[in-house]
Amino acid sequence: MLRYALGFIARPRGTSDRLAEDPRAAWIGMGWALVYLAAYSLTVLIFYLLGHEPVARGFLTVTPAKWYLVQTFTTIPVGLAGFLSLGALAHLIARAWGGTGSFEATFAAQVLANVIPSIIFMLIPELFVAPFIIAAGRTSLPWPEWVESLRIFILPLSWLYALSVLALARVQKIAWPKALLIVPVACIPLGLLMAVFIR
Repeated sequence: MLRYALGFIARPRGTSDRLAEDPRAAWIGMGWALVYLAAYSLTVLIFYLLGHEPVARGFLTVTPAKWYLVQTFTTIPVGLAGFLSLGALAHLIARAWGGTGSFEATFAAQVLANVIPSIIFMLIPELFVAPFIIAAGRTSLPWPEWVESLRIFILPLSWLYALSVLALARVQKIAWPKALLIVPVACIPLGLLMAVFIR
């Protein structure tokens, strides 16, 4: 599993090709999804125990004080539903557009393409840095707002979109312009789930 994660960082093209032929692809994708989601569940549990509340208000009728406690238990099922919908929709659209790859490889490739940038730019800082900032009682970040925008939006989203497009094109054996259009559509259910349940 670690070999594929490192491969998506160093050699995403060749790694996607290997993943397309790997009979364990579904388990590789599910394994990385569970690792990421479990670590994120731990992160929000730590936030709750430190008394931290989300900045953005959620759509659910959960008080800010209890939000991270609830999210501790909803992150894994909601995240899995999001990743599965992403993989399934990307697979179905790609196949309708001439793709020849399997669902298993498509699912695994999209999980890795999303999880690797998210771990580096979001999970690691929020699990290993943010708790110390919260525990110190700081009400503002120790770095400029533009750095935070780079960390949580511009850099990870740009990277994961590029990885998702490349991985889908290689796994499904379709032209990259097709993948460029398929990925945003396939991400809609995942994005909606995150908007409702994840903070």
